Amino acid sequence: MKIDYKNFEIEVYDDPTYIAHIYDIYTSNKREYEKIYSEFEAEPSKDPDFFYTSNYAIIINESGKEISSAIICEIDRQTTINKNSLIIEKDKIWICACNKIYCLTIPSLELHWQKEIDAFTNFSIYKLEGDFIIPGKLEIFRITKEGEIIWHFGGRDIWVNIEGKNELTIENNTIRLFDFQSNEYVLDFDGNQIEDNPRIVPEQIKKKW
Repeated sequence: MKIDYKNFEIEVYDDPTYIAHIYDIYTSNKREYEKIYSEFEAEPSKDPDFFYTSNYAIIINESGKEISSAIICEIDRQTTINKNSLIIEKDKIWICACNKIYCLTIPSLELHWQKEIDAFTNFSIYKLEGDFIIPGKLEIFRITKEGEIIWHFGGRDIWVNIEGKNELTIENNTIRLFDFQSNEYVLDFDGNQIEDNPRIVPEQIKKKW
């Protein structure tokens, strides 16, 4: 994914084969990055079966020349980069990485902050007024741009819908949600539930024979 921002071209992509040298000095990667962000840097793993589930590379180019690069390495539930994985504005990039959100400065890609939001997985990030909405697998979160949780909301089931409905839609002044069972919830921007529409499953007709 390539994004034009000011006079920069920002490239963000998955690098699934990357192995950090902090774990194996003999590793030979196809490309290296100036900065490596991983919570395990302080205590490298000795497990030969250890691997990252998700690696997100960020490259910043200016006038066709690379000026900075970074990779985020996470080991929790695997996620991949898509158009809703990140937001870029005000010289910062906020990006979902497994169950965490990372905030990096542009163009240096220095780490501003990182924080676990959903305990399982953060699927995406959306703007909401001056904050962000994070749909996680277990809960929906509203956070500030500094990563502080304003409110969170949990439904009857996980926030993955197998019937193809949008799990989260922002409509006018409301947030419409559908969980795994297609139970519907409507919240205001303060996280207050204003509608609760449980899915009604028709009773099976009993046979007489």
